[in-house]
Amino acid sequence: MLGRTTAAVTVVSYCTKCRKGHDHAIMAKEAGAVSKVKCSICGSTHKHRDPASVKPRTSRKKAPPTIGVLWNAYMTQAQARGRELGYNITGRYRVGDIVVHDKFGKGVVRKLAMNKCHVVFQDKERLMASAN
Repeated sequence: MLGRTTAAVTVVSYCTKCRKGHDHAIMAKEAGAVSKVKCSICGSTHKHRDPASVKPRTSRKKAPPTIGVLWNAYMTQAQARGRELGYNITGRYRVGDIVVHDKFGKGVVRKLAMNKCHVVFQDKERLMASAN
């Protein structure tokens, strides 16, 4: 798609800075093919890329698992240990223990802190008091 303008010969190319396909001025050719272009919008110079051949970018980060998925995974691991305790503020817990709370139900101790433990329940993770 070469076209003539009054300033220079242009081609539609994918701009790596703008991340869009639009007119670029041709800066260099190799073996009759366009090799280097200059963006008419941002002014950056880069290799020519056909906009049709550029794949749309997808997010590289995976979404964190939902709390329900985490709870199921922790419960599966914890049930193999077979240790289920009733929750008590003065209780001592270890990572992986199943804690049964009167209000929140079953949860799994995820990590320990000074006089506290992080417990994953089905609805959310809570910081609970303990004797640890």
